[in-house]
Amino acid sequence: MPELRSDAQLVAAYTAGDRSALAGMYDRFGAGLYDTAAAMLRDRHEAADATQDVFLIAAERLGQLRDPERLKPWLYAILRNEVYRRTKKRGRALPTDFSAMGAPEMAAPIQPDAEGEMVAAGELAELVRSAACGLDERDQLLLELSVRQGLQGADLAAALGVTPEQSYTLVHRMRERVERSLGAVVVARAGRKDCPDLADILKGWDGEFTILIRKRVARHVEACDTCQRTRKKAAPLVLMGAAPAFAAPPDLRDRIMGSLGQAPSTPYEFTGDGGFPTVLKRFKLPVGLGAAAAIVVLGVGGGTLAATTFDTDDPPAAVTSVVVTEVPTTATVADSITSSSSTSSTSSTTSTSTTVLLPGSIEVLAGMVDLGATANSGSVEVRNNGQLPIDWSTAGGPAPFALVGAGGTLQPGQTAVLTVTINRGGLNEGTYERQVNVTDSAGNTRPLVLRARVERPPVLDVDGPEGIFYACQWSPMPMVYVQFNDESGVTAPLTVQWSDTQSGANTLTTTQANFAEGRILVRKPDVGEYEWVVTATDTRGNVGTFTGSFEILPCAG
Repeated sequence: MPELRSDAQLVAAYTAGDRSALAGMYDRFGAGLYDTAAAMLRDRHEAADATQDVFLIAAERLGQLRDPERLKPWLYAILRNEVYRRTKKRGRALPTDFSAMGAPEMAAPIQPDAEGEMVAAGELAELVRSAACGLDERDQLLLELSVRQGLQGADLAAALGVTPEQSYTLVHRMRERVERSLGAVVVARAGRKDCPDLADILKGWDGEFTILIRKRVARHVEACDTCQRTRKKAAPLVLMGAAPAFAAPPDLRDRIMGSLGQAPSTPYEFTGDGGFPTVLKRFKLPVGLGAAAAIVVLGVGGGTLAATTFDTDDPPAAVTSVVVTEVPTTATVADSITSSSSTSSTSSTTSTSTTVLLPGSIEVLAGMVDLGATANSGSVEVRNNGQLPIDWSTAGGPAPFALVGAGGTLQPGQTAVLTVTINRGGLNEGTYERQVNVTDSAGNTRPLVLRARVERPPVLDVDGPEGIFYACQWSPMPMVYVQFNDESGVTAPLTVQWSDTQSGANTLTTTQANFAEGRILVRKPDVGEYEWVVTATDTRGNVGTFTGSFEILPCAG
C-alpha cells in the first residue's frame, strides 16, 4: 500500500515512536538515494551500505531537522557526506566495469558504426549517464541531484551545503559546458547518417571516445546546423534524466529496519542551517596531479568510451585502459563547491564545474484565448518550467487583437499574465481568429490561438398597433409592417407573437427586399393588455426583436 502521509507527518510519527514511519521514508526516497549512491560509487555493495547508513543516521538525527517538510534534501545532504566519506577512504578509485553493476541495468551493446536512428533512446540515455561519470564527483553529484532527483533552488543548495546563490551560479556556469561535452557523445553516436562531414571525422572510429575525438566532434557541432539540431533533439540532459535507475537490493528495506539503533558514527555535525549536516571536508591529493589527468575508460559494446572530467580541452599526459583510476583533486569539496576555481600552483589549476540545470522553457497554460461574442479581454498565464531564467516575447500579427504584457524575463518557476483585448468597434460581423507564437530565449516556441466573434442582431424598424383602443372601435386583426436589416442576412420568415386574453403567432410575409408584413390575429375585442413581439433571426443565429403593446378597454356605457 503506498505511503500516504506527508514528509512532515512521517517525521512527526517517527519521532513519536512509530518505527514504521522510517519504512515509509524508505519507500518514498530509498530508490532515489540508492540510484544516486550507485552512480557515484560504482559499486552495488557500497551503494547499499551508504543508503543503509543514511537511514540509520537519519533515524537518530531526525529530531534535529527543524523543518520536517524538507526531509528529502536533508536525506540527500546526509548521502552527500556518506558518499564523500567512502570515496575518501578509497581515494576515489572508480571501478568502471559496468557489468559488475548488474546486467539488467546495462545498455545493449552499441556498435561504433551503428546508424543514427538505430541507436535507441534508452541506449543513448545509458551512454550519457556513463559519460557523466567522467565528471569530477562534485559535478556528478550536482547532475544526479538536480537532473535525476529533481532537487532545485534552496533544496538543491541545502543538499550540497552551499547558499542558493552559490548553487545557482555553479549550475548556470556548468550548463553549457556539460551540454557541449555530453552533447558531443550523443551526436557522435546518433548523428553520422544525417551529416556527411561528421561521418568523415569519425571514419574508422573504433568507438573510443577520447579527448581528441570529443574536441573534434564538439567543434564540428558548434559550426554545423545539422549536428546542432541532432544535439538539441537528443537533449543530453533529458537523456541523463531518462536513463534507467540502478535498482536497490530487494532486502535493503528489511536490513535497514533490522539495524535500527546501529547507526555509524559521523565525522560531521548536524549544525547547518535548519539542522542540516555540515559539509564533510574532503581529502587533498598531491599538487602535481591535475584535473586533466582524470580519465575513466568505460567499456561500451564493441568499443571503449574514455570519459574525462570535461573541465579542459587539454589532453591528458597519458591515456591508459585500466579498470580503476584515481580522480585527483587539489581542493576540498567544501571549498571547491563554494568557489569557481582554486589554483594549487602555477602548473596545476583545478577548474570548478557544477551540475546542469535544465534550461528555461516557456509554457503557455492554455492553447487558446477565446473572447466569445461579448468579452473585451481575456488572459492566459505563461510560466518558466525550466531551472534557468529566460526572456520571452510574442511574434505574429495579432490584429484586431491587442496584447498587454507580451514579454519580459521569467525566473525559474515564475508565472506572468498575458492579456488579450479586442475593440469590436468598426469590425464587421464574423469570427476572428489569429495565431501568435510565444517564444523564449532558449529557442522554444509555443503557439497561442486568439479568437473572438463579432455578432450583431438584425435591426428592426416596426410599425404596428400601439396605445389604447376601445372595444367598440376595434379593427380586427391589425397589421404589422417591418423593415429589417442585417450584415449577414436575415433568415425568412419573420414572426409575430402576441399574448393576453387571446394568444397566438403568425408568420410575416416578405413583400420585397428587407420588408415584411402580417397580421396580429386578435379578431374579437376582448378587453385586456396585449403584448406582441416581432422576431427576426440572421444567418449566424443572432436574434433581433421588437416589442409593442396595446390595450383594449371596454366602451363607455
